[in-house]
Amino acid sequence: MIKKLRRLIALVLAFTMLTACGSTASDTDATEEEEDMIEEVAEETTDTSSWLAAWGTSMQTVWSSDSVPAEATSGEAITIRQQIRPSVSGSELRFTLSNQYGSTDLVIDSMEIAMLNSPSSYEIDTDSIVAVTYEGSTTITVPAGETITTDTVSFSYSALDDIAVSMEISSMPSTITLHRASRCTNWIITGSHVSDNDWSEASTYSMWYFLSVMDVVADSESAAIVCLGDSLTDGASITENSFTRYTDTLMELLQADDELSSYSVINMGVGGTPFLGTYDNSTGLGRVDRDIINISGVKYCVVLMGVNDIGGATTDISEEIISGYETLVEKCHEAGITVIGCTITPFNGNSYYSELHEQIRLTVNDYIMSDDSAFDGYVDLASAVASESDSSKMDSTYVSTWNDYLHFNATGYGLLGTTIYNYLKENVL
Repeated sequence: MIKKLRRLIALVLAFTMLTACGSTASDTDATEEEEDMIEEVAEETTDTSSWLAAWGTSMQTVWSSDSVPAEATSGEAITIRQQIRPSVSGSELRFTLSNQYGSTDLVIDSMEIAMLNSPSSYEIDTDSIVAVTYEGSTTITVPAGETITTDTVSFSYSALDDIAVSMEISSMPSTITLHRASRCTNWIITGSHVSDNDWSEASTYSMWYFLSVMDVVADSESAAIVCLGDSLTDGASITENSFTRYTDTLMELLQADDELSSYSVINMGVGGTPFLGTYDNSTGLGRVDRDIINISGVKYCVVLMGVNDIGGATTDISEEIISGYETLVEKCHEAGITVIGCTITPFNGNSYYSELHEQIRLTVNDYIMSDDSAFDGYVDLASAVASESDSSKMDSTYVSTWNDYLHFNATGYGLLGTTIYNYLKENVL
């Protein structure tokens, strides 16, 4: 490619010099070979496509036996059908499969993707099935403690389509790698059912197993927005298959905006996790490299995290949280990623609340919104959802069905997504 570019430059310079000297057009006509080379180089230099994460989730280890499907302990081969909803369109894609926490290999005998007929049903459009391979093989082995990226497959879909990813697994790892809260239905059945709809005996699970990221080939001007957080990002309390996490609202608004529809949204929320500490590597800081920096096409990160640290604090930890933010931002900046901080939303009415915890929240939020903040910008979610009569408490309109005054209902999550979208559109994207 470099040689071709040099040859093209030489041709252009020669043409320019001859023209300047008064040569006729016939004197300066390129040969047929030179014209072909110019056309070929022009095509290659305008090919600006690159990989972009279109969907992703944060991988975890098993916390309790409820994460392990009964079918996985039967000793027989099982088939898992999982649904994902990519945030941008594509036609060439690949998957990252994770066996990060397994101490034995994951063996996938067959893996296929297809259009899912409905989020609430396991039925697929069998005419749309495409096989997924790794190094040319339909049998995919993910070694213990590792991740692999599949071969590229051709599969056309539109943003926000529901895609089924089916895997027949003959050898389950001793410890399963998963995301505990998919907020959508997935199905597991004994036997080989990758290509069919004979799933009436299947069990349902609201978890994603082994499936970490889906990348698509996109224009290099596209970019991924990674949303790092805890249960407020993970969408705790929402109705299954409702797709009402704040990130769902954000991706819907971006897709409805012709100028911003090339931006993908990747939800990297993990419920119940703190920002600081050594809690597995599900902590916010522990996941920076894996869940932000290593995501294909990432250029922006939205951070809403720290409430779990505050809720468990026995002393003032505001400076520790602030220092953690600065470490995260520094690492992201080194990778060329813009980081937007979100103020921590109020939780008076929850067991997390105390005068100490409220003071920590206010101190941290003052930092996020200050000129001294390491963040490249901020979204004041706390003010957006606060009660007009008591800023330490969220407005009752947004309280979750759990009535815990910590998590949101669909309206509340929708407000978070809309507020973040408006900020990004006006100030960042």
